[in-house]
Amino acid sequence: MRAVIALVLLATGMRGEEPNIFFDGRLQLIGETRIRYEDRVHFGFGAGRDYDVALLRQRLGFAYKPNADVEIRVIGQDTRAPLYGPGAPNTLRDGADLYEAYVDLFGKRKTGFAMRAGRSTLSYGDTRFIGSPQWANLARTYDMARAQWRTPKATWEFLFVSPTAIQIHRFNRPILREHMFGTYNTFGKWGELYVLRHQQPGTLESLIMGGRLMAPMGKWKLTLEPVTERVTRGGIATAEGALAANMARKIGKVDLSVEYKFASSGFDQMYPAIHDKLGHEDLFAWRNLHNTRAFGTWRPVKTLAVNFMYNANWLVDPRVGVFNTQNRLIARDGTGRAGRWAGQEVDSYVNWTYRKFLTLGGGVGVYANGTFFRSTTPNRSPYFYYVHHTFTM
Repeated sequence: MRAVIALVLLATGMRGEEPNIFFDGRLQLIGETRIRYEDRVHFGFGAGRDYDVALLRQRLGFAYKPNADVEIRVIGQDTRAPLYGPGAPNTLRDGADLYEAYVDLFGKRKTGFAMRAGRSTLSYGDTRFIGSPQWANLARTYDMARAQWRTPKATWEFLFVSPTAIQIHRFNRPILREHMFGTYNTFGKWGELYVLRHQQPGTLESLIMGGRLMAPMGKWKLTLEPVTERVTRGGIATAEGALAANMARKIGKVDLSVEYKFASSGFDQMYPAIHDKLGHEDLFAWRNLHNTRAFGTWRPVKTLAVNFMYNANWLVDPRVGVFNTQNRLIARDGTGRAGRWAGQEVDSYVNWTYRKFLTLGGGVGVYANGTFFRSTTPNRSPYFYYVHHTFTM
């Protein structure tokens, strides 16, 4: 950690626009150190263990570009969770390991063939199905390969991705039995179309087809993402579906959006960047839920963002229950008498950036239980607060 901080401070103190770039731009040093202290109370609605923890994450690596068409990137990562106590899960810590290591060919070209292979972060669309959430202490990476063909109006892509399995006491090796493959195609700034096959041997198989449409509506921007799935769990196949609809606009220094999301009871969300999708506390998976969200960001100056968020949640079927972000069941009501109202969440958080290399921030989130949680859990309303800082190089 000290070595990374020293490198970051040295780089930011050197003269020049890009002090971490050498050899006429061919070599770039990459470094990050981040600390977030967070306190979570009434975790699991009173059924889980409350905890306060300092989440430490350090990264150090390089990107080498021998020419305009080739990039080689290698980054190591070390994550720790002091204050948690013994037995911190692999969602919070991993120790020193390989974060990214890939070769990218022709990635900067606007037309023609391009490809990437290796271990990499990935984000597609609104990251509802494939994402690398940087909020998490262990941002998800993939052992992957993708090939693209670009035209002036579209990008056609075939991809294979397998999420990197975190193994705390050993090197994170590829486990390719769990994977997703298919096509994800982008059409300018107005549309996306994807067909993906997800396989978790012994657990589930799913085929997903969907798309995203973006269009102006007066001063508002409309985004629609309808999805259909065929999911097989335990040898039983079901038809599932989801929908996300968002309206956004800018008023002065405030960015506003309102959103509605739905996911059926057996929906398979695959590998999303779930942070902020259903509230800042990240309590739920996008499954068996109706969700409405109002979100606003005020930027009094370019480097400061003050955010406010409100979420309300209803279950599609209380007999199926509600699931956490690891898709583990939180609670269910087999009789269906607990009702569908799950509750609401209010969040506020701030981020301030100083000269591109330092970000400071903090926030708070409070959840108010609905009738479902009051009937099926110890009825403790979760809340959390946090502060963080990040140095980057």
